Amino acid sequence: MKCITKILTTSFLFIFFLLTISVIKMNAEETKSSYQSWRYGLTGALQYNTASLGWQSLHGTDDNFHSPENDIQLTDGSGWGVYGGLFGAYLSDSWWGIQFRISYDERRALVEDVSVKKNDPSLPTPSFDTKMSYLSFAPSLRINQNIIPDLYFHGGFFINANLNGTYVYKPDITKSETEPETDVTDRNVATYGLQGGFGYDFILADINENNSIIVSPIFDVSWLVNQRKSEGQPSQNSISDIWSTISYRIGIILAIDFHPDSKKVDDYSEGYTVKPLNTVKNPPVAIELPEDNIITTKNVKGYFPIHPYVFFEKSSQEIPPRYITLSKAEAQNFNEDDLEDFMKGELTTKETNIDQLMISYYNVLNIYGDRMRKNPNEKLMLRGSDPEEKDAQASADIVKKYLVDNFGIDPDRITVETDPPFRPSGSIYTEAESKRLIDDENRRVKFVFNNPKMTEPLEYTIRDESSIDNDMVFKIDRNISLKSWDVTITGEGKTMYFGPYSYRYARINPSEMMRFLENGKYNAKMVITDKNGSKTEENLPFKLTKEKEVRNASRYLMLFDYNSNDAISSYENKIQREIAPDIISNSKVIVHGHTDNIGSFEGNQKLSQERAEEVKKIIDNQLTKENRGANVMAIGVGQDKVPYSFNNRYPEGRMYNRNIFVEIIK
Repeated sequence: MKCITKILTTSFLFIFFLLTISVIKMNAEETKSSYQSWRYGLTGALQYNTASLGWQSLHGTDDNFHSPENDIQLTDGSGWGVYGGLFGAYLSDSWWGIQFRISYDERRALVEDVSVKKNDPSLPTPSFDTKMSYLSFAPSLRINQNIIPDLYFHGGFFINANLNGTYVYKPDITKSETEPETDVTDRNVATYGLQGGFGYDFILADINENNSIIVSPIFDVSWLVNQRKSEGQPSQNSISDIWSTISYRIGIILAIDFHPDSKKVDDYSEGYTVKPLNTVKNPPVAIELPEDNIITTKNVKGYFPIHPYVFFEKSSQEIPPRYITLSKAEAQNFNEDDLEDFMKGELTTKETNIDQLMISYYNVLNIYGDRMRKNPNEKLMLRGSDPEEKDAQASADIVKKYLVDNFGIDPDRITVETDPPFRPSGSIYTEAESKRLIDDENRRVKFVFNNPKMTEPLEYTIRDESSIDNDMVFKIDRNISLKSWDVTITGEGKTMYFGPYSYRYARINPSEMMRFLENGKYNAKMVITDKNGSKTEENLPFKLTKEKEVRNASRYLMLFDYNSNDAISSYENKIQREIAPDIISNSKVIVHGHTDNIGSFEGNQKLSQERAEEVKKIIDNQLTKENRGANVMAIGVGQDKVPYSFNNRYPEGRMYNRNIFVEIIK
C-alpha cells in the first residue's frame, strides 16, 4: 500500500542520519589509520518482513488488496523469514570499505485482503500465506567511524533473482480451512531494491599474527520492490504498490580476516625512554614529544631528484595516463622552472608535500624534453626493459616519438636500446608473492645522459609543519605480551584516532591537531590489548607549543636503485661535497630512511636503519675533518606510513620510497 513508503522513509532516513553524522565527524575532527584486509565468511539472519501487495489479481477473478482510498492499511501483512549466504569484503586502511553478499533471501508474510469488505463489512476476511524466495546479490559501501570504534555502517543496492513464489489461500482468516498451495503467477524473474544497516566487529580468535576470526552482529533494513508484474491499473504505483517488502534483519557475520600487510610486533624501540606506570597491573607506556614540546614551522629549500624512468602497463605501448603529456603547442610553452614554486595554499601537510612532488615526477617526459631543448648538443639514450622482453623496444620508441613530435627534438639525438630485466632494491627480503610488483618495476624506459647536469634534481621551496622532527613517538615496553594497541588524542575541540598497531611504537605527527593554534593541551588515551584479549588503558596528558619564529631548513633526498643494498657508497661524494657544507655548526640534522612495501617488515626496518646510520657516519666524519659539530640523528622508518611516504600503488612510488632524507634545520 502507499503508506509503506512511510516505513521506508523513516528507516533509511535514520541510517542516513547516522552515516552523515559519522562522515561529518571524521572529516571535521578525526584521523583514522588501520590496516588493509580482506574478509571471507558466512552471514545468517532472521528477518521480519512487512509486505504491501498493492492492487493485485492473485486469487480468482476479483481484484485483491485494493482497499478504499480512505481506508488504506499501513501494510497488508507481515511474517518472518530467513536470510543467509556467503560474505566477502575489502577494508581499506582509511574510513571506507566494500562488501558483497550472495544470499538466500526469504520474503515470507501472512497478508490479509480487507478489500472484500469495501462493499459488505460482514463478509469474512481472506488471507494469503505468501512465500517468495530469492537469490540475492548485494554490494554495498562500508563506512568506518571513530565515534564508537569497531562500529560500521553500510548501504547500497541489491538485485534479487526469483527462485520460487507460492501462497496458501484461506477464505476466512478466523477458520482453519485452506486451499492447496498455489504458485504466484507473473512473478518478476529479477527485481531490485535498497539496503543499509550497521554492524559491530569482534575478534573471536586469532589464527596467526596476520589472520583472525571476526564475528559481527548486524542490523539491516532492506526494501525489495516490483516482486510481481503490474496489473496495469491506473492508480497503481509501479514501485511501492506492486508487491514490495521491507525487511528488518538481525543476524551475524562470521568471517576470516586476512591482513598480510599487518606489521608484526617487534622491538624497534632503542633510543626511547619508557615511562613506568603507577601500578603493576597496567603495562608501561611512553610518549616522546618534540624537543621542548615545541612544533617548528620551516621554510624548506628542497632538492627533489626526478627518477629517470617512465613505467608502462603490462601489454600496453601507451604512455600511462598518470604521466602528464602535452600537445605540441603546450610543449612549446613548457618550462620546468614553473614546477619549482610550491608556496601555494595553506601550510603544506603530508598529502600536499608528496602530491606536489609527484606532480613534478609525472612531468618527467616534459622536464627532460625541456632540458634537451635548452641544451641542443646533449644526446639521450632510451633503454627499454620488459620482464617478458617483448615490449621493451616498443615502449622506448613511443617515448622517443613523444619527444620528437611534441618537443621538436632531432630524432638523431635519441638512440634506443633494450635491457634485460633488473631486480629491485630490497630483493633479498622479497617474498614470492611480490613477483608481480617486481615485474611492474621492470616494465619501464630509462633516460640515460652523459652530462650529469641533465639529471640534476628539481629545486623547490615549501612552508612545512609536518617534518619528522615534530613527530611524537608512542611506545610500549617490550616485556608486555602485546597483540595490538591504539591511541585516541583529544583536546582543543578535536579528537584524532590512530591505530590499531601491532608493533611496539608509532610515530604520529601533530601538525594537524596544532593547525591554526599556538598552544594546545591534549590527552592521549592508549588502549592496549594483550595476547589473551584483555584490555588496559592509560591516559598521558601533554602540551604542545608552536614556535613563532619560522626556521630555515634544507631537505635532500637520496634514492636507491634496483638491488642496491650498498648504495650509500655511491652518494658519499655528494654527501661530502654538497650536503655537509650546507650544515651550520650546532644545527640539527635528521637523517631518516624509508623503504617500499616489498619484502618483510623486519627486513625493511633493518635496511632503512642501516642506511640512515651509514649516512650519519659519513656526515659525522666529514664534520670532524672540518672541525665542525652538529646534532645528527639517524632514524630508520622502514615501510611504515609517515609524512614522507609515497604511494606504494605504482612502481614509481615504491622507487621513491627507497630513500634517505637529510633534513638540515638551521
